[in-house]
Amino acid sequence: MILRRIEDVEKIDVGKPFGLPEGMFMIQWIISNEVGNKSYRHRYAVRKYTLQPGLPLNLMPLHNHTYIQSPHILKGTMVFQNGDGETVEAGPGDTVYFYENEQHKGVVKGDEPVELLCIIDCPGDGTDCIPEVPQKANVEKTSGFKGCG
Repeated sequence: MILRRIEDVEKIDVGKPFGLPEGMFMIQWIISNEVGNKSYRHRYAVRKYTLQPGLPLNLMPLHNHTYIQSPHILKGTMVFQNGDGETVEAGPGDTVYFYENEQHKGVVKGDEPVELLCIIDCPGDGTDCIPEVPQKANVEKTSGFKGCG
């Protein structure tokens, strides 16, 4: 058994490599394939995001992942859009589901920061469940951005 306290989990600024202001897109990998020994390797990961307001939806790039992801809103409101232009607004208690390789993006709506849990599966060798800071080139190719929005 492992106990992880959120205040002890490293915060990674995943927006900074894309030119966003410092602290705008923060991630904490609560459950990943780096937690514990090999008996704890699993087929999913849980990440907590803290997102600041101020980025318009049209400036957030569409991106996709090789995994399924489900952001669950704890605090605040977000607007998500898929590659077909469909938009949804999600608030506390709402969960959005993106299928594998579905293009999408999301931003904070309003003036309140958003806190969300992002649950992903770990296809293949599970490397999507290992924390890393994304590279700008990944978004330009519309894949690999380990964001939940």
